[in-house]
Amino acid sequence: MFLITKGNWGGAQRYVFDVATALPKEKFEVVVACGDGDALPEKLAAAGVRCERVPSLGRDIRFTDIVAFLEIFRLLKKERPNILHLNSSKAAAIGAIAARFAHLQTKIIFTVHGWPWKEPRQLLGRMAIFFLSLLTALLSNSVIVICRSDEKSGQRLWFMKKKIRLIHNGIKPFKTTEQNEAREVLAPSAPPEAALIVTIAELTKNKGLAHALRAVAELSRAKDMPPFLYIIIGEGELRLELEKIIEENNLSGVARLAGFVPDAKTFLAGADIFLLPSLKEGLPYVLLEAGAVGVPVVATNVGGVSDIVSDMESGMLIRAKREKEIADALRYLLINHKKRDAFGAALKQKVLRDFGFEKMLKETVSVYES
Repeated sequence: MFLITKGNWGGAQRYVFDVATALPKEKFEVVVACGDGDALPEKLAAAGVRCERVPSLGRDIRFTDIVAFLEIFRLLKKERPNILHLNSSKAAAIGAIAARFAHLQTKIIFTVHGWPWKEPRQLLGRMAIFFLSLLTALLSNSVIVICRSDEKSGQRLWFMKKKIRLIHNGIKPFKTTEQNEAREVLAPSAPPEAALIVTIAELTKNKGLAHALRAVAELSRAKDMPPFLYIIIGEGELRLELEKIIEENNLSGVARLAGFVPDAKTFLAGADIFLLPSLKEGLPYVLLEAGAVGVPVVATNVGGVSDIVSDMESGMLIRAKREKEIADALRYLLINHKKRDAFGAALKQKVLRDFGFEKMLKETVSVYES
């Protein structure tokens, strides 16, 4: 059984979907349990994987978490899984406690998609989340981390050193749309000489998109800049705030929110630069996908980004929230076409060599069977 907090479509949900649908059917019977959101259940249904809903399970901490605990407890008693694979901090904490209370002979695996106490929060909130994450890890038999920085953080926790296992996310080969056609989808009215800077992300605070837009505003005011457009693909709760930034900085001709685009990765061949300005990450699939297509990357050096991108070798790494650094890095790549090509080629080689899905799946199954 896979347990995850929300049934929307983000990195953790992508991870659950990929592993759940790829496990050999002769060895594993798979069920996924999740809270609100329909994207993941719909994709699982199309792939023939059963999904159970936990109606009271939501991302924010609230009184109904007691009800969610009881729902998960009853589901565990009903399903009696040999393996419980926990994903996302909220579901993982409740699921680990419920599994122990259920007194089942269940192996508990916890995948950390970025330690949640590293998110920008008030001190008391971070402390509470730290101890909840520690409790979840202590109750688990094995803890999978997806990047080196989380591996180091996890090994510093009490009694965790032997439980931690680093398994990088991996991606399957995917088809891409031809460059000119992809450009037409991303920016239908863009002049052919304009460089396309693309971000694929949920419109949430952790993705740092407000900082990216302010950096683009600075670039748009600079003299002697080659023409460019900035396109953000995705939806989320910050749409109105980002629209306001675009309006206040007169960016309507330079930046646009493209909304949710199904299979957005297939249009990456139309991008000249991929920008990921996140404040927090695990090991982002979007960077692996951009790399697989050979798109040069500018990204904040958070979480597992440096596991993928080597600064000034296969992309450019900058500090989070530093709008001037975002602007300077974009300016450098907009002007230096040869560097863009070199960075994109180096990143493609690294992603295809080190971040394949079959390697990830094999290592995950070995944790199940150990």
